[in-house]
Amino acid sequence: VVNLILLVLGCLLEGSTILLVIVPIMIPTANALGIDMVHFGVVVVFNVMIGLVTPPYGLLLFIVSNISETPLRPIIRDTMPFVFAMLIALVIITFIPETVLWLPRQLGYKG
Repeated sequence: VVNLILLVLGCLLEGSTILLVIVPIMIPTANALGIDMVHFGVVVVFNVMIGLVTPPYGLLLFIVSNISETPLRPIIRDTMPFVFAMLIALVIITFIPETVLWLPRQLGYKG
């Protein structure tokens, strides 16, 4: 549910707005559910990243279009395979937290 909310917000809002306004509201709920904060942070950042390249208001799509002087439609078409790959990766890191937490735990993280 959090992924869906963040993906929709990522499509409509700028990433910094989500991180500064929405995430602090979600943190107490994540803590109450026993979600590791490192895992939660990675999931949030990944959702925001996907939102930045997802239409209708994918900010990065407009930036790439402007810099490359290419119409938006071909850019959207060319980025869709990458968006699907990122969605698959999001599902994996959401439901298998060890994919995110393995390295921090190897470096001494006890969370």
